[in-house]
Amino acid sequence: MCERLPVEVVFFGEPFDRDAIIHTLRHLAMRIGWTFRPRAERRIIYATTENPLEIPVREGDLVILSSHHVKKHMTESRAGIPLRGDHSGRFPFYHPGANDILQRGWIKADVIAGAHALLNLLYERKNRPEERDGWMRFTEDWWTGADFARPEPLADFWLDSIAFEAEKIGWPRIERRGQDAVSLAPGTVVLTHDVDYMPTRASRGMPRFFRAVLRQLLTRRSAGQAWQIMSNYRNAFFQPVPYDALKSIADEEALLGATSSFQFTVKRKHRSDPVYDLRKYYNVEDDLRNLLHRGFEICLHGSYRAGRTPGQITEEKMKLQTILGINVTGHRQHYLNFHPTTFFPELEKAGLKYDMSVGYNDMSGPRAGTLFPFRPYDMEKAKPFSLWEIPFILMDTTLATTYRFSSGEALDHCMDQIRPMEKSGGCFSIIWHQEQLSGLLDPGFDGIYWTLLKWLKDRGIRLTSGRVVVEEMAALWNQTIGD
Repeated sequence: MCERLPVEVVFFGEPFDRDAIIHTLRHLAMRIGWTFRPRAERRIIYATTENPLEIPVREGDLVILSSHHVKKHMTESRAGIPLRGDHSGRFPFYHPGANDILQRGWIKADVIAGAHALLNLLYERKNRPEERDGWMRFTEDWWTGADFARPEPLADFWLDSIAFEAEKIGWPRIERRGQDAVSLAPGTVVLTHDVDYMPTRASRGMPRFFRAVLRQLLTRRSAGQAWQIMSNYRNAFFQPVPYDALKSIADEEALLGATSSFQFTVKRKHRSDPVYDLRKYYNVEDDLRNLLHRGFEICLHGSYRAGRTPGQITEEKMKLQTILGINVTGHRQHYLNFHPTTFFPELEKAGLKYDMSVGYNDMSGPRAGTLFPFRPYDMEKAKPFSLWEIPFILMDTTLATTYRFSSGEALDHCMDQIRPMEKSGGCFSIIWHQEQLSGLLDPGFDGIYWTLLKWLKDRGIRLTSGRVVVEEMAALWNQTIGD
């Protein structure tokens, strides 16, 4: 364990939520090597005041300015996060009395409240009705109202501004070492495969084949791609089971030294749920257990209504555990159909250690403004949840259906999304569906995945499963609080 920098957090005035502030700061401390403890030499003063001149500051203190307007906005307003500044440096909750403050060590905006609001999807909590079915679209979220063309890692930028200001006033930089590899540059990518379709030997995958052809004709409007699927399916028809790529995915990833997580559903309760039944149609002993034996992870893919139905995630987790004979720790919600107010409590009740559902179906990028795993905060009970959220920023079907990229355009887009991590670090997940990697869904998009993985590996980016990441993040998290 490397030596960490002791820092004390001091409150001046009444903040919007003391525990939430400490909790949000720990996400920064985890990445840069700080430990919060009382009576430390270096202090962060979180000041809730209308008059900054009354703050009792000593040399070497770092001051974050907040005001009573912040608490009012966080608890009462339904508006998006108020921002000030140009597009590349927009800060949240800019303090109205901060214009005349010129010295270093003062942050004139409540960057902690801004990061807390983003990480916990505050706008969605307040403005999207809990009973409304379906996923949150990018155009419905707060970003478009703030003139963002795409989601950006603003929560990371705002928290990092605290570390940058600390260096300006002479706080030492902590050199992180191997045990911090999960967050060090060039970073970690969690590989995940949602299993939304599994064929049987009897069906030969023909129902999915017909749907895939119609998808190309009606959604992507590409007769050429539809013809390519028909050609690929003709060649695959005499293979053991078309559309079943589980073993080939594991084989190819193992050659690259990578592991991944596979998300399976266990219950069909809605027309949007996958149609397969693990018990009835699938050889669990030979295939799922083989994945586990080889070091791959199997997670729960909550059915369409599970994230909105009390107790259903717990029920489905227990069913999957019974089938596998092991404890299941990870989850992603099918179709991302959830409401954050009820979703995270249900995940915690189910005893899951992490989730990977925070991202958009219709847009690439960080929905919660971060490229790092984080622990959501229970705003109703004013305490952190025990589980982790690993955000995802890329999904194969988004590239094919929403953006309607060609395979070459999709690969360039993926690389552009991941490149920022090479300098600043990061750890997020990407989604490539199992059936996509059979080569029979969007022709060429199976090849994109393998080209992308080789590109990531050449840059030293680690490719692993969610279980590995969460164990490492938990160890780092525990180091952020002392005494």
